[in-house]
Amino acid sequence: MVSTETSAISVTRFTPDIPPRDVYVAKMQAEHAFVVLYQLRAYPSHEFKLDGRFERSPATPEGSLNIVDLSIGDACGRLTTPADTLMVHLPTAALQDIAASAGSGSAAPLHAPDRWLTVDPVVQQVAPLLLHGLAEPPPERNRLLIDHMLLALGGHFAHRYGGLSPARRLRGGLAPWQERRAKERLDAGLADAPSVKEVARECGLSADHFTRAFKMTTGVTPHAWLQERRILRAKQLLHDPDKTLLDVALDCGFADQSHFSRVFLQHTGSSPRVWRLNRASR
Repeated sequence: MVSTETSAISVTRFTPDIPPRDVYVAKMQAEHAFVVLYQLRAYPSHEFKLDGRFERSPATPEGSLNIVDLSIGDACGRLTTPADTLMVHLPTAALQDIAASAGSGSAAPLHAPDRWLTVDPVVQQVAPLLLHGLAEPPPERNRLLIDHMLLALGGHFAHRYGGLSPARRLRGGLAPWQERRAKERLDAGLADAPSVKEVARECGLSADHFTRAFKMTTGVTPHAWLQERRILRAKQLLHDPDKTLLDVALDCGFADQSHFSRVFLQHTGSSPRVWRLNRASR
């Protein structure tokens, strides 16, 4: 058995050694995940159990797949002949991340339309590349390539077997992943904000294009969005009586207390000092 994994999606080449006239019980524990079983060689009909019930699978030709939903319960197969199967383990959390990246909300459960017999041309093309990667010794593996192939397969499975479709975005606006990346980068830099050019570069855009697309998507410019986040953070810090107004100003990325007070007044209609006193008296 040879395997590799990313932080979310993993792949294993399952090749159990089964002596003649023996039975190998392959087990998968219940969890919030799906396993895609892709047959690298034809396999005869065998007993397979999911959620406490054994059933007999059809003979599975080479190049076909099935999807097992482990959230239903433990799964196991009784194997009597050697197998060669590519197993892609896809946690439900990874599916949700893929759906969020597509701007499509929650991902639906995966379901193979023809159990054990589903033919997938995309997997047929990608499988040899994954096998090549798995054949390399761990120190020499191109982990970056394997990780990207697994992420691509995750998106493919979510689309083909979970009905996931990318949300339509405004013409000229940011793609969901660009909006998410930009907000993460800006939010992480409240005290030391990155330049618009830096954030735009991470989104693969010019500064001018990024600024226009950000405003079209969010309704405000990157600078205005950042200021709103700074004021929100300042309100949280003002609840701490041990922090001075200067501490709050610097922690939120303002040049000085005077600058902080002016911006806070513009956004809230009161000075930081008055805002703090009013909250403390409640």
